Amino acid sequence: MQQRTRKERRFDETEQDLPDFSGKLPAVTAALSTKDKIYSALSYLGLKNPIPRPITAEDTVWLLDNTAYRNEKTGLWEAEYVAAMFSQHSSSALVDAVAAIADKISLEECDPAYKTLEERLTPFVQDIKPGAQAKALYGGKLPLKLGPGGHNGISSEIKRLPGGDDGELVPTFARVPKGANGVLEMRTFFAEAEGWGVISDIDDTIKVTQTSDPIGILRTTFIEAPQPTPGMPELYKHIHALIKPASAWFYLSASPYNLYPFLRDFRQNHYPHGTIILRDSSWMSVRGLLTTLTLGTEDYKVDRMEKIHDWLPRRKMICVGDSTQTDPEAYGEIYRRYPQWVKVILIRKVEDIAAIGIEAKNEPERFEEAFKDVPRDIWHVFSDAETCGEIIEDVKSYRSSCTPQVSRFICDVPYELIYWPGIPGRGEFIRLALEEGGADYTDTAHTKNGVDQVLSEIDDENVGDDSNPPPLAPPVLRHGDLLISQTPNILLYLGPRLGLVPRADGDDGDPDALYRINALALTALDGLSNEPHDCHHPIAVSLYYEDQKEEALRRSQDFVKNQLPKFLGYFERVLMGKASGDGPWLYGGRLTYADLVLFQAIDGVEFAFPKAMSAAQTSGKYVHVFQLCDAVKERPRIKQYLASKRRQSYSQGIYRYYPELDLAEGDVPQPTIAKK
Repeated sequence: MQQRTRKERRFDETEQDLPDFSGKLPAVTAALSTKDKIYSALSYLGLKNPIPRPITAEDTVWLLDNTAYRNEKTGLWEAEYVAAMFSQHSSSALVDAVAAIADKISLEECDPAYKTLEERLTPFVQDIKPGAQAKALYGGKLPLKLGPGGHNGISSEIKRLPGGDDGELVPTFARVPKGANGVLEMRTFFAEAEGWGVISDIDDTIKVTQTSDPIGILRTTFIEAPQPTPGMPELYKHIHALIKPASAWFYLSASPYNLYPFLRDFRQNHYPHGTIILRDSSWMSVRGLLTTLTLGTEDYKVDRMEKIHDWLPRRKMICVGDSTQTDPEAYGEIYRRYPQWVKVILIRKVEDIAAIGIEAKNEPERFEEAFKDVPRDIWHVFSDAETCGEIIEDVKSYRSSCTPQVSRFICDVPYELIYWPGIPGRGEFIRLALEEGGADYTDTAHTKNGVDQVLSEIDDENVGDDSNPPPLAPPVLRHGDLLISQTPNILLYLGPRLGLVPRADGDDGDPDALYRINALALTALDGLSNEPHDCHHPIAVSLYYEDQKEEALRRSQDFVKNQLPKFLGYFERVLMGKASGDGPWLYGGRLTYADLVLFQAIDGVEFAFPKAMSAAQTSGKYVHVFQLCDAVKERPRIKQYLASKRRQSYSQGIYRYYPELDLAEGDVPQPTIAKK
């Protein structure tokens, strides 16, 4: 879609006539003194550069605002410090660059905006300062050294900081010689591990940029006073008030670092304080401005959101973007990777898109594809910013309810799964839900003395506590002060909390969905979990398999011939029905915990009865059932879990393999008619 926009709006033709001084760098380097050449060569070592270049009175330094977070391992505060350093002078002709852009946008030299063009274009033609190191003072007390920078003049490094309070802003000042200029003060926002956060695009989301039109980009960037998108300052003020001042804000743009002072001033005038994250790929190139805004934006934004997730994995994020670039695709991808991290996605539908290019960007099919496997109550496309306030209020109210059940979810109390080590068993149905939901949980299957903990819960002398009766058998789930047992009961509890059922409230809520989904899960557990277990223990669980082999064979014959096709056929019918919705899922066009249960049940039966399941798959009668299983396996969190050591191998649990029970339907003896 980006390539199509560039072709229709003739970006390549516009770029060919724009100045690009990056090609002059070899000639500039050749003219440097020997000392400067050494500095330039050593800059390729980045932070390992042993001889950094000092900042002089003729240099420019930009310190970028950042966000401090607690390191998950150490618990100490740290932040990424980014600084850009370059010379106040240029080896390229500013007048030529100004003339080239003025010609493209039909700007006369006598126009008052001509001076604005010169001022905003200057950062694109200043010589970068490779290998430079800036000195700074954090909070007016702690000396810092930023850099050395790389060959592009930018340094980026993680610095450990003294303690701060959640929501606190601490300044850092550049210590430079008199005469040096730039953005010499930055502010660090302290964000504790938990709470809310916002990730916002800039161009055409909160600032009018016209990113689908090359001339529009040039005019809004270099000539016109930056204009906030109508209604967005009011919306962000409303969001800021709802989610508290201690919430972390990130402004994620495909614009290059050259525009940082321009965008920083714009943010300060119209929107809440936050960290601006930009691309570093167009120094000394106006031509590169158009490229960074229109190519590779999805991969770039996903990569930067991965970084934000690394910093604040337990925050609840609100993602806001627009339809002109690849915000829907980027936000859809980050949700699929971290579904418990992203709580709501808002996409502004740019209504004048038809006048500047691609109508397909606003087509419903585009959004459906971008948000594949993202629950419909998570993402919203809007034209009027006023409509988003209620959405945020609903999400905030839903996630922050103070009822006893939901408060356990909100406080991020870890879940504790109590089940036998060494076998997947019925605990696996719970694990898959916890893994898909991105939950923080412990599992006695992987802890020291896990067996002892299971035994203590089901001990005959355990009478429970003031609120919880004792469990009869595992799996058992502990969450805060709640202790519950029984696989379907646990799943019923986890479903709403892990986003594995549709929301019950709101205009588009489905209050009955939980019960329909639970019925599907119960059916799968009945026919494809309990029945296979009874195949190897048809008489009594207290007896060994060897004590009931004859009966086990008869039970397995009946299962393969009658029960297995019965239940596979049932779920095939469910998947072909209208209630399943679009996609490979059992209900409502989205993944639910019933899909995870069916997947695990099918996987277990494939282990216990490989011949029968192979025949079922090749028969073509249950295509949708096996497509669902394949889709579950490709879920990012599930795929990672299945490949990890946390996924235990089948052994002596529900699903067991005995060669004599591995029957295909043709191996089952047909009934004979007795002779009179």
